[in-house]
Amino acid sequence: MNLLYIAVGGAIGAVLRYLAGNAAVRYFTQLPYGTFIINIAGCFLMGLLMTLIVDKVLLPPVWRLFLCVGVLGGFTTFSSFGYEVYTLLAEGNLAYGFLYAALSCLLGVLAAALGALLVKILF
Repeated sequence: MNLLYIAVGGAIGAVLRYLAGNAAVRYFTQLPYGTFIINIAGCFLMGLLMTLIVDKVLLPPVWRLFLCVGVLGGFTTFSSFGYEVYTLLAEGNLAYGFLYAALSCLLGVLAAALGALLVKILF
């Protein structure tokens, strides 16, 4: 049943990402603001929902699967990244928090470049 909650939420999140991205492209053409807005909104919603569900226990745990793992996972995994960095910093793990954030961004960009380069070499 848990997988069904995640799958349905993920489908909803993916559709929301598509719609939000298309809406942003109409208004912002200089930079990829759609992705930027989606990532920041996802981080805000992840912080809000995780606090409501896990810390304040105002919603049953199954809502974490549907909303956080499913909807926000389909909308943007950057929300998980943002919340994980926040958690490390909030727990006082400053070095790990900043290291995780920096390495994730740097290595993510390098991995994207490597993947693109690999395709250009092979094809």
